[in-house]
Amino acid sequence: MHNKHAQLWRKGSCPQARGLSLSSMSDLKSKKKDIEKCKVCGELFSVDEMVLHKNIHTGVKPHICILCKLQFNTKTRLKIHMKCHNGKNEFRCEACGKECLSKKLLKRHMGSHSEDRPFECDICGRKFKRSYEVTKHKKIHQGEKNHVCDVCGYATMHKACLETHQKRHLGDYMFKCNVCGKGFFSSFEFREHKNIHTGEKPYMCDICGKAYTSKNSLMAHKKTHEPDAKPTEKVHECKMCSKSFKYRKSLLVHVKSHSGEKFLCDFCGKAFSTKDTLKLHRRNHTGEKPNVCNVCGKAFSALYTLKVHQLIHTGEKPHTCDQCGKAFTQRSTLVVHRRCHTGQKPYECQICNKTFVSRTLLNSHLKSHGEQAYYKHSFPVVN
Repeated sequence: MHNKHAQLWRKGSCPQARGLSLSSMSDLKSKKKDIEKCKVCGELFSVDEMVLHKNIHTGVKPHICILCKLQFNTKTRLKIHMKCHNGKNEFRCEACGKECLSKKLLKRHMGSHSEDRPFECDICGRKFKRSYEVTKHKKIHQGEKNHVCDVCGYATMHKACLETHQKRHLGDYMFKCNVCGKGFFSSFEFREHKNIHTGEKPYMCDICGKAYTSKNSLMAHKKTHEPDAKPTEKVHECKMCSKSFKYRKSLLVHVKSHSGEKFLCDFCGKAFSTKDTLKLHRRNHTGEKPNVCNVCGKAFSALYTLKVHQLIHTGEKPHTCDQCGKAFTQRSTLVVHRRCHTGQKPYECQICNKTFVSRTLLNSHLKSHGEQAYYKHSFPVVN
């Protein structure tokens, strides 16, 4: 034991050789023991801090704002929130000018301007800006989805995500779009959603100049410029019909068509598999056209139709027929045009068996059989 101590002394690694007393050493050891690691997110805290931190995961929010009744899990967060009411936003981002309510929130926000992702998942190699994001991400590989919605069966790894999801069933949104009625829980999502209606695309690719309405769309696009980039594969497969989709959201919309759940039009009784499709269809009855062209003022019921219309003002015709060279503003028009060359007429009237090259022409023909026949057999038209 004496020899081991002498070796440490010579190497300079002995605490006493560095001038630390035995009492200092015991203080250091006790402080080290006082540090605890959160079993949920992996962050390190002192014993006192851990008591407060656990409230984040348990959902306990004992601190209530006396002005707006919002609840918080720590007293510090309540104090930060109170600055909203007195207008004191002392921490401003030098990059974009955004004001944050605390130094910690400003530091977190500043990370959004940096491309550095120093924290890497040792399973799949995905990189993150923050250490706790890696801890959360790893639960995907472990398959831990312990929090289940008792309404629809949706399962998630995080309690906070479940609480947010359940609010959707209640329609309890923090923000609501006055154009389409869609609800959101964060101001950031709401702001990005409004870009869809205004046509604004603030997120631009610094490589090719292509612009997007949302940050996530830009991030997905930028991956296509990476040297080892591969074409986006249709990895989300429907278990009922084996149809595949690039995005999980597209799959979820598709799955509803198998559920048997139908949304009926209160005007004509026609059934639809999604609320959005019904909402669009109802505009044929109400005449509602919330999407307005900012150049000529023409209004449309569907946003997609407005975007196609705006190509008239720009003169852009990106879709060209490979047989005759004629160009079109939208791909669907090109598809219909090609049928003039092939003679294909896939849309058949169920009343008189007459065939047509497009849905629009079929729907127009159905009116000759009477209004009731039109609403019974017509396809939903986007205009």
